[in-house]
Amino acid sequence: MFTFTPLLGASTSASVSLASQSLLTFDQNVRVLIDVGWNDKFDLKLLSELERLTPTIDLILLTHATISHLGAYVYACKRFPGFDAIPVYATLPVINMGRVATIDAYSTAWFTAPGPSSTQEPIQPSDIDAIFDKIHALKYSQQLTLTAKLSSLRLTAHNAGHTLGGTLWRLHYGQEDVIYAVDWNHAVERHLNSSALLTAPEQLSRPTALICGARTGTGIRRREDLLLSAILRGVERGGSVFMPTSTSARALELCHLLDSIWVERKYTIPLVFVSRAGSRTLAYARSMLEWMSPAIVREWEEKGTSPFVFKSLKVATSEDDVREIRGPKVVLASGQGLEWGVGREIFALMSDDPENIAIFTQDADSESLAGEILKLWKAATEGMMDDDDGSSGPKFARIDLQQQLEIRKCVPLQGDELETYLAEERARKNLADRQTAMDLKNRNILDQPDSESESSESEEEEESEEDMEVEKSDLGIFSLTQDNDVYDSDIRGAKLMKNKMFPYIPRRIRRDTYGEIIRVEDYVRAEERDEGVTNDSTENGQGATGNIGKKRKWTDDREEEKSTIIPSKAVLEYVNIVVRCEITFIEYEGLADARSMQMIIPQVQARKLILIADYIEQADALAKALRDTGIQDIYVPSSGKSVNASMDANAYVVTLTYDLAHWLNWQNTASGEYTVAQLKGKLVVNDGLSSDAPSQGQELIYSPQSHLKEVTLGRLATRRDLAVASTKTKPLFVGDIRLAELRRRLMTEGHHAEFRGEGILLCDGHILVRKLEDSNVLIEGGVGTEFYEIRKIVDSFLARIL
Repeated sequence: MFTFTPLLGASTSASVSLASQSLLTFDQNVRVLIDVGWNDKFDLKLLSELERLTPTIDLILLTHATISHLGAYVYACKRFPGFDAIPVYATLPVINMGRVATIDAYSTAWFTAPGPSSTQEPIQPSDIDAIFDKIHALKYSQQLTLTAKLSSLRLTAHNAGHTLGGTLWRLHYGQEDVIYAVDWNHAVERHLNSSALLTAPEQLSRPTALICGARTGTGIRRREDLLLSAILRGVERGGSVFMPTSTSARALELCHLLDSIWVERKYTIPLVFVSRAGSRTLAYARSMLEWMSPAIVREWEEKGTSPFVFKSLKVATSEDDVREIRGPKVVLASGQGLEWGVGREIFALMSDDPENIAIFTQDADSESLAGEILKLWKAATEGMMDDDDGSSGPKFARIDLQQQLEIRKCVPLQGDELETYLAEERARKNLADRQTAMDLKNRNILDQPDSESESSESEEEEESEEDMEVEKSDLGIFSLTQDNDVYDSDIRGAKLMKNKMFPYIPRRIRRDTYGEIIRVEDYVRAEERDEGVTNDSTENGQGATGNIGKKRKWTDDREEEKSTIIPSKAVLEYVNIVVRCEITFIEYEGLADARSMQMIIPQVQARKLILIADYIEQADALAKALRDTGIQDIYVPSSGKSVNASMDANAYVVTLTYDLAHWLNWQNTASGEYTVAQLKGKLVVNDGLSSDAPSQGQELIYSPQSHLKEVTLGRLATRRDLAVASTKTKPLFVGDIRLAELRRRLMTEGHHAEFRGEGILLCDGHILVRKLEDSNVLIEGGVGTEFYEIRKIVDSFLARIL
């Protein structure tokens, strides 16, 4: 059994949300949640169903590093009991970029700090880092088999395009073979490869169900020329250009594109990427070039520096940095929906100048500020003519919008607030240190030999309550392994010898299926690492290699980033805006267009197709076009509605008692891996059988791969019954023949065999052995001695069951 339920991401109402949450339910009540997305306004009502289902979820998979795909993950871990204990899997780029996107989004979110009467702890950047550290990383095409309740589930991640590390998930559970492909791109971009649906169709072919997103791109050509012409339109008349984008997903494509154009054409117009986590985003991108397109790797090899060490693009962190830049400028700002991030502040700053231009490159939630602007823009440009390839240029319009914006800014803590925060942090750290020291002490006690443990029992009984607590010397010794400035430890009177020795905690070696995990940042050259840390140091007259040869800290890069986080708080302001700037939309979504989908999806040859989209009309249009290609079983569910996409088969899992199994004629397959038997008879329901068993007299054939219902067969057939069944049934051949092995066997037996086309073997010049699509083998040729000899050899590769 397989049931699909879109919790978010499919809609029939006028309110459209790009947030994605999907629940896949398999047999034995195994539930897999794919994506924990949220909308731009962080509406808690959208998470009510997720909170209710939390105790039933067995596994979580993440597809893309965007707020619409994982924005609610940290919030659910902090607020929903038991959610943080669910195992989570994603690719390394999704983990790293999702971490950065969440930190940027949560920095001004209203729910991160509790109200005056709330007892909930605030969500800090350190909490986000700790939660994302628990996610298990997978590589593309790495097959994972789980344990315990999920032992029958196999997972494989494939490239989806669209974002760095974007994933298509293939899930095998018994007879069910499901592909989850929401938001994918068949085209090769500047820094991304195309989706595996196009590059590796044999790995994703013939699933029982394909879950596909119906959101599509425009497919227009000359996209780069359109974007550049829109930018020059604004700066040539003395205005500035504002472009909202995502923090760590599509921003990489735009940043690399514009920096390359600026360098090639030697533009001097200031180009800025504004994000509170922009430097960290680019640092992660520099360390994950192996996940990008071959063009990026070639650029790195030719230039000798990372393609994401930009020469013209500068990184800023706040609205104040943009104010300091006088004259025309091009600003990319995080927060595509203009509801969070610096983008909302920058838009309020630049929107009232009629010479400025706001270029939107991605769609947004209908209830967000960007969604409202795009809705007005579409109405204003509805009558404008445009060619299919966009040859008439971008459409510009001025909209009538006056609104009061609620803006949350991050302000560094000062005075008493800073002292209170630091005191709380010290108390929290001391508590964590004491707990860690206690864990170390308990582990040492468990590691002691039994004789030593027994001899110390009498001493422990005599200890007072004060002695039972963690000794101060333990905490002092533990502090020697931490990154502290002062080491002060009194080991006088210490009872354990370990306190009289300088501690050494060996580094834990992480391994996966392929061996020891290699940290790419450990092999980055010194000049590249320094460029990544001091990207804008050239503004102060220092070169990017100013730190070469200096002593580096004995700590990893991310720990340095954590230590430089400035304590801050969100301050609420209200700003009245009047939108006077020009508005245009140039699609840079990175999604496959509808025409390409109509060509690629039928090649997957899925038995059933499920389409999900925020606009139900868009999904219905794509479904109609795909039905014309021959696909019939297409479902378009709405949010919260389940679809039963199980295989159309009445199969059972049969538990045989010893007596019944004793009468069966078990035979080994040719490979020796399986033992099979054929059973045909009448199923008689006794009192001890399950209520799910078929009714009396129903005919049942045992299938070792069937699993949908479990039935116990006891003494349901006597020897005579089985003997009668055997005389009525034809011999059953079980196994799979590989033509290459068959050819070698025929050559060994003295026959001549050669391949003639795919799946055809010509034997002795006049006998053909064909392997059909359903794995059956057909032997064609004149009847004679050679024909029967070849057929006998073919039969030897199969198990013959009577």
